[in-house]
Amino acid sequence: MHDVITIGSAFQDLYLFSRNFRIVRDKKSPTGANECFAFGSKIEVEKILREVGGGGTNTAATFARLGLKVACVVKVGDDAAGEDVIREIKKFKIDPKFIIRDYDDQTALSVFFLANSGERTVLAYRGASADLHDYLIPWNKLKAKWYYASSLGGNLKLLNHILSHSQRQQARIAINPGKPELRQTAKILSILKKADVVLVNREEAEMLFSVKGDKLIHKIFKWCCGIFVVTDGEKGSWAVTKKGVWQVKIKPVKAVDTTGAGDAFGSAFVAGLIKKPDDLGYALKLASTNSASTVKIIGAKNGLISSRTPLIGSLKIKKLRI
Repeated sequence: MHDVITIGSAFQDLYLFSRNFRIVRDKKSPTGANECFAFGSKIEVEKILREVGGGGTNTAATFARLGLKVACVVKVGDDAAGEDVIREIKKFKIDPKFIIRDYDDQTALSVFFLANSGERTVLAYRGASADLHDYLIPWNKLKAKWYYASSLGGNLKLLNHILSHSQRQQARIAINPGKPELRQTAKILSILKKADVVLVNREEAEMLFSVKGDKLIHKIFKWCCGIFVVTDGEKGSWAVTKKGVWQVKIKPVKAVDTTGAGDAFGSAFVAGLIKKPDDLGYALKLASTNSASTVKIIGAKNGLISSRTPLIGSLKIKKLRI
């Protein structure tokens, strides 16, 4: 019996650093800027860094660092990158027995182009992670108190299967859906309604409920059955339950790399609930501390806190009137 089993993606993350990457502001760009380098030329890269990422491994690493017994269900290729994922998982003392090998496709890969300003562009190849299907998973061997589902590339059939499996075991489930799942609004809402914990950022919450501004939290409060958590970067985060809404604010942190910040927050929040089930404030503080620590260091796992790390002392929990 594991404390938590995470289900999601496993990526090899490749960071490229170059002073030749330029940020060009452009009002026509979807993000307001483009990252550019000269077409047809050889671009010098001063530094490269290889890491292991993906929601399935990132969240498992947080649970392991916080002293919980954890396994992860991910799919990797039969290649060197897949071996890197397995080594990383073992390094964190995560149970590797549910890792699935794909002999026809390669391990998922993300390439990060980092400019001197700290801004970045990411190229993502989902590879083997895109083919994680419910029939590949040995459900009869999965036994846990909690299940944590991160982005599944829009595979709602698999997400439904995870939910049903957790219900049969009378286990609890946390879901951190990605945009491919959230775009299927009606279907994903019916799934999230049955989850114990739902974790999204503000942009995703607005996309899900088609509401912006102050009305968002009110709409979530009326809708949710379990715990609905919304993160909003430097503005803090909210935990919404039928008993009320709690907000935690955090002082701005100089972020070097925001990769995995959402995974760090969500998994630490659930770890907090496991350690202190009746203390929502503790879960929010643990999550905020883990996320703030992660963004200070490049790589989704390099800044993760441990069970001995003190929580950020300046964090304040406030119960809001609804």
